[in-house]
Amino acid sequence: MKVVIVGGGFCGSLVAKRLHSHHDIESTLIDSKPYFEYYPSLAKMLFKPSYLEKITVPFTSFLDESQVVTAPMVSVTPECVLTADATFPYDALVLSPGIQYPIFLKSKKSVATIRSGAELAALHDSVAKAKSVVIIGGGLIGTELAAEFATRMPELKVTMVHVMPRLLERNSLSVSRYALRFLEDRGVSVIFGEKVVSHHGQTFTTDAGREISADLGFWCAGIKADPSFLEGFSEEVVGEHGYLVVDEHLRLKGYPKVFVGGDLVGISEEKNAAHANTHAGVIIENIRRMQQKKSLVSYRSRHEPVDISLGSWDGIIIVPPFVLVGFIPGIVKQAVEKIAVARLRL
Repeated sequence: MKVVIVGGGFCGSLVAKRLHSHHDIESTLIDSKPYFEYYPSLAKMLFKPSYLEKITVPFTSFLDESQVVTAPMVSVTPECVLTADATFPYDALVLSPGIQYPIFLKSKKSVATIRSGAELAALHDSVAKAKSVVIIGGGLIGTELAAEFATRMPELKVTMVHVMPRLLERNSLSVSRYALRFLEDRGVSVIFGEKVVSHHGQTFTTDAGREISADLGFWCAGIKADPSFLEGFSEEVVGEHGYLVVDEHLRLKGYPKVFVGGDLVGISEEKNAAHANTHAGVIIENIRRMQQKKSLVSYRSRHEPVDISLGSWDGIIIVPPFVLVGFIPGIVKQAVEKIAVARLRL
C-alpha cells in the first residue's frame, strides 16, 4: 500500500512515524523543509538562534526506511501528488500542509511573521539592535510574542495593536485580563480597536490615523487557508474560508482515499498542536482499517487544554471551565515541548 503524506508538521510527522513501523506500507513524506520543527516555540529563535537545534528533528532520523522528499508540493490530484520534479501516485493520501501566514501590508520591509525558525533566527541581530517593535495582532501568537519581548528585553519599547476589544478574545474574560495585566506590568503598550493598514520606513499607521514608530514589525494578525493546490477535485471539498470539508472519518468529502489533518481541516475547533495530534491518531487507525477492509473510526472534536506561555516562567492553562495562571503553566509549556520533540526522536 502506497501512502503519501504532504506536510511534516504535527499531524504529518506523527502519521509518518507511526506508519513507518508497518512494513506492508510504503510511505512517502513530502515537505519543503528536511525536518520537523516545534512551532509553538519558534519565537525563541529571535533571542537564541541555537535553540533551533532543540526544537527540530530531521525527518530522516525517524524515517530511515521511508522516502523523504524535500521539495515544495506543487499540486494534488485525486490520483497523485506533484512536486516540480516528480509525481507520486498513492493508495492513500494524508493532506496536512498547514496554512498560510500572510502579511496584509503593501510594504513588507522589516515586517516578519512567526512561521519559520530559520527565518526568525536570521532576525536575531536586528532584534538585538532594535529599540522598539510593534506586534500586530493580539491573539495567541501575538500575545506570546509580546511576553517573550517583555521578559527577555525589558528595555525594549513594545507596542501591540489589536483590532478586537481584548486580547485572546476567543477565551474567557479572565484570561484576557490576566494576559493584559501581565504585559502592561512589564511596559507593553496595547492599543485596541485599531488595525495597522500601512507601513513606510519605521512608521506603522492604523486605520484611525495613529502613527507608531518601530524598528521592526511582527505580523500576527491572522491565518489563511489556501486550497489552490487541489486540481481535479469537486468544488464541494472547499468550505468556508478555504478550509477543507471532511467526513466523520477525516476523509476529504467524496474522496475516500484522501485524509486531511492539521490546520486545513474544516472543523470548528482551535487550530493547534493538540488537535493535529488527535487527527493523526484517527488517520493512522483509519489507514490501517482501510487496508484491512474494516469499518473506519470516527473523529470527535473535543476541547483540548490550551497552554499559553507568557515568557519562560509564567503562563495560562485553560481546561474549560477551569483556568490556571502563573508559574505552573510556564513549566508545563516547557515540558510539552520536550515531550513532543522526544516522541519523534525516540
